[in-house]
Amino acid sequence: MDREIRRADVVIVGGGASGLAAAIELGMKAPALDVLVIEKMPEPGRKIRATGSGRCNISNTAAAGFSRIMEFFREIGLVTKTYENGLVYPYSESAADVATLLTERAASLGVKIACGEELMTVKYLPASLAFEGAPEDRNIFMLETVIKDRDGLRSIRTHALYVILAMGGKAGPTFGTIGDGFRIARNLGHRIVTPVPALTGIECDEWEEGNKPCGITLGGTRSSGVVSLYRDPDEVFGEETKVFEEAGEIQFTKYGLSGICVFNMTRYMRFNRRAGESLDQFLVKVDLFPDGDITEYIRDRQKGCFADTPVGEMLRTVFKEPLADYVIGASDDGPDENGRAFEDRSISSLSDEEVRTIADHVHSLEFHPVQMRGWNDAQVTMGGVSLDEINEATSESLLVKGLYITGELADRDFRCGGYNLSNAWITGLAAADDIAQ
Repeated sequence: MDREIRRADVVIVGGGASGLAAAIELGMKAPALDVLVIEKMPEPGRKIRATGSGRCNISNTAAAGFSRIMEFFREIGLVTKTYENGLVYPYSESAADVATLLTERAASLGVKIACGEELMTVKYLPASLAFEGAPEDRNIFMLETVIKDRDGLRSIRTHALYVILAMGGKAGPTFGTIGDGFRIARNLGHRIVTPVPALTGIECDEWEEGNKPCGITLGGTRSSGVVSLYRDPDEVFGEETKVFEEAGEIQFTKYGLSGICVFNMTRYMRFNRRAGESLDQFLVKVDLFPDGDITEYIRDRQKGCFADTPVGEMLRTVFKEPLADYVIGASDDGPDENGRAFEDRSISSLSDEEVRTIADHVHSLEFHPVQMRGWNDAQVTMGGVSLDEINEATSESLLVKGLYITGELADRDFRCGGYNLSNAWITGLAAADDIAQ
């Protein structure tokens, strides 16, 4: 395999959000530096193009570093709009426009972008073993990359004074984020907190065939409500074990639970298999009627002119049919003495205990997680390079001078709403500003 040798002052590995932000910032603040972006995908910014369902929620007014992020985007000419809930989008609401602008701005500043090039190793060497003219008082980096073309594999060795690892985590592997950055960082001496998918759906035991009622019947149903997460190794799940609660739209899928509030909940579902922990220590409860007490609603109906309305019909006026039927199935103790099915009985025939049973399932519908959805569905990675080994003000490694770790490669993750992209921008800018100084 032929080997090409080249030099750069700064090599940025990864042409995503943090990598492109760093490249542009270096081009603006330190134009004398030779900056090279290495991206293994055919083009940079592929994951950016998919963010926010193609609209690109670039930041949030409540995100750390928000003012600095907006200063950067104003400087490069991106017009944005901010909604009352704090979400910030490009004015065009096109993620593709953001990716294109970032790529064009980097190129116009003289940043070289090498696509289709995969990083294999990074070594930290004395300058005397690398190239003439390198500072004698510090080590330098040697990166080995490969390009696959019609003639086979071509190897490239790159010498650099600074390296920014902006390789992302493992979420969204179709965009090239397969966790290879963790291997590179580990080989450079860093500790990796076990990566797990987050901001994703959860599969639940109630969806197993044969379960009564079976959650499969809820597939495709959406409902506003409140999700609560309980964690207890003893699986008692008292109110004191609640670790998360959020209102929002809950999506019942073909496998379990989804929706933004569920995504945010998954950030609290980390566990240690090596210590014998499992998802069994978690319980999800859903309140389908958070705006009041369903008990009062039922008792009002019992006293009204339509007290002979069947239970099923009554609940279907409150909830979508699949949810109403699921609640009925969960509350059903079987036919009454006259052989009438529970859903066909009149509201007036319900005992106080039966009303309480229905209310319990409406306000605390239980689901038992059995599995998180995988990397293809996850929006972000929990875990990564330990923050104990990174200067959070500059993104520089505390173990390897001149090495910077940005974005999702570090053990940082945030809720939905532009916070994770904000983390990518601000850590990339911090690395570039530190190098430029």
